[in-house]
Amino acid sequence: MALKTSNIYGDITISDEAVAIIANRVASECYGVAELVSRRLSDSILSIFNKESATKGVKLVTVDNRIYIDLYVLLMADINQEAVIDSLKSTVKYHVEQFTGMRVKSVNVHALGVKL
Repeated sequence: MALKTSNIYGDITISDEAVAIIANRVASECYGVAELVSRRLSDSILSIFNKESATKGVKLVTVDNRIYIDLYVLLMADINQEAVIDSLKSTVKYHVEQFTGMRVKSVNVHALGVKL
């Protein structure tokens, strides 16, 4: 589902894919995140052909213009993982809210491992 809102300029619709791309970019630039991990078969198939999905590692659901984000990441070794996860949650939430103008209900980070 897409996010929809209206203002003095008219109706605005933002696709879930556009929001997922923003979440992916912000998450991949956070300190301590080694990489985002594929959770879909289509992302795995793209990696075989040396292509990268713009929404890799992001699962996004919108319900009643509320955004729920799940991030699947590998963290760097020898860092405070709890601090990185807290930072990642707040950074992604802030940037997605600024981009969409909508409320992010939750950001869940699934740390699937550590990259040496």
